[in-house]
Amino acid sequence: MRILNLLVLVCAFAVMALTLRAESLSTCDSVAGNLVANCGFETGDFTGWTTGGNFEDSEIVTGTYYAYSGANSGTYYAALGPNGSDATLSQTLSTGAGTDYTLAFYLASIGDEFTDFSAYWNGTQLLSLTDPNSETVYTLYTYSVTGTGTDTIQFDFRDDPGFTALDDISVASDASPVPEPGTFSLLFLGLGLGIAFMGRQRLLA
Repeated sequence: MRILNLLVLVCAFAVMALTLRAESLSTCDSVAGNLVANCGFETGDFTGWTTGGNFEDSEIVTGTYYAYSGANSGTYYAALGPNGSDATLSQTLSTGAGTDYTLAFYLASIGDEFTDFSAYWNGTQLLSLTDPNSETVYTLYTYSVTGTGTDTIQFDFRDDPGFTALDDISVASDASPVPEPGTFSLLFLGLGLGIAFMGRQRLLA
């Protein structure tokens, strides 16, 4: 009976830990093998990314901002709003030469007076939008790309006079996903908490 109670407690603690983790992370953090650092901007800034051009009016925000109610997932998202000329946001990745990857990201734009957004892989344009209008709904964009060993993803953008929202960026191999190490650590954490709780109950008995 005690073993059964212990198993129940382990499962309960594991579920609690996984739930807390899911609430604090972006969807892209759960993409197995995602190579993009700070993929959902959950650091609250542009850590891991290189910014360029007219970047003064772009920032990481949370909750309701401009016309958007919040992030696609997680807590934070990028509000991109340079006026007059484009800004850039890029990240260089270590990839497997000849390996096929899927590049994915979520974008929302209400289509202001002048808006453009482009996505590149190693300088090759994958997407070019002018005055997009998805209202406040995030749209998923996915592209098949091939690694060369060192590859760069880059976004070019401008939004007069408002903001475009960007979130949940991933570059992951097309190979079958494997269990995330973080999941196992949380299960062991749940086991440890469960055993500690049972030990405390035994001392109090």
